[in-house]
Amino acid sequence: MERYAEDFALWCRECVCVTDKLTGAPVPFLLNAPQRRVLAEMEKQRRAGRPIRLIMLKARQWGGSTLVQMYMAWMQLVRRRGWNSLICGHVKDASANIRGMYSLLLRYYPPQLKGVGDELTEKERDRLWSFVPFEKSQNINYIPARDCRVTVASALAPNAVRGGSYHMAHLSEVAFWGDGDSELAGQIVRSVAGSIPRMPETLVVMESTADGTDNFFHEEWERAVAGRSDKQPVFVPWHEIEIYRKELSERERDALFKRMDPYEMELLRGGVPLEAVAWYAEKRREYATHEQMMAEYPTTPDEAFTASKCAPLDVRDFL
Repeated sequence: MERYAEDFALWCRECVCVTDKLTGAPVPFLLNAPQRRVLAEMEKQRRAGRPIRLIMLKARQWGGSTLVQMYMAWMQLVRRRGWNSLICGHVKDASANIRGMYSLLLRYYPPQLKGVGDELTEKERDRLWSFVPFEKSQNINYIPARDCRVTVASALAPNAVRGGSYHMAHLSEVAFWGDGDSELAGQIVRSVAGSIPRMPETLVVMESTADGTDNFFHEEWERAVAGRSDKQPVFVPWHEIEIYRKELSERERDALFKRMDPYEMELLRGGVPLEAVAWYAEKRREYATHEQMMAEYPTTPDEAFTASKCAPLDVRDFL
């Protein structure tokens, strides 16, 4: 357990199950490259004894929400007792989806780590390491073995979590909070995260896909980039995501060089691997305009915010 308390990636690999996107089966949680980079930032703050504070601009399908949720679970199950967390999404179903990751983790958590009450039956021990309603609440889940709570809320009903006692908050898809009303979204954020103390190993992660520039999330991103916020800005471009690659034969490589447009050539000159550029060029064919592609798979933060302003709403933004 001491090794797990200092090595989050090892704990994930040996103790955590997540759902495989292709098969739906539970598989070990192996961190990908973007997840390792974001983890390094969180661990830098934690090891320095500072409160962990991030604002994260997301691209598609790299597991940012999964990483944040598992990191919070690590704090609750391994490092801290009585360490309460809050999950707040744009809509309640999105929050519940994030909570589902935690439920899966508890279901497959190694029995040897549930070392409480040797005289208990396996069923009794499993109950101690499962979500149970807290004081008959439908929104607050309690893990008896760790004396901690996981509260699930939505930005549509922020008053439901006022007065709660939290040490960590995962605020998801914040760009869509308050239906674009910056003042209202700011009030909601302060409502759900304002009770978290500024002390070591507390955590606030505000994350979202972009939704143009006229909203609270963009304002907070700009403050963080300018160094005026308590949160460290983190952006993961599409080309860091390992699945966005296309293997090429020599003939295909030569053909790709001949048909590249100036944007794709600039990607290559900027250090993007040729296999990633090949994937990007092929993926672009699915979209009527390049702006739509950039909204879904941004290369830079500016591209994400600018292109997303006119992009159609996608239900995957809330999952």
